[in-house]
Amino acid sequence: MATVVSEKEAIEEKAEIKAESFNFLKFLQEVRVEFNKISWPSKDQVTKEFISVLLLVFVITGIIFLLDKIFGIISNFFSGRLF
Repeated sequence: MATVVSEKEAIEEKAEIKAESFNFLKFLQEVRVEFNKISWPSKDQVTKEFISVLLLVFVITGIIFLLDKIFGIISNFFSGRLF
């Protein structure tokens, strides 16, 4: 029974604690502080990564294209339509 009473007391204490009102200016100040902590990549790093992503996209596109052609030829062979 003692635990029930202590649980009720804990609930009542939590209910008495009021939440702070939202301060928009304080929020913006905190956002600015966190924003300044971001480490931005250099222009050279962004350029190199952009080029590497483009090359990877072209390579994967080529592989998928070749696989599509190979499976198409195999499919046509088994269906009796060779070339």
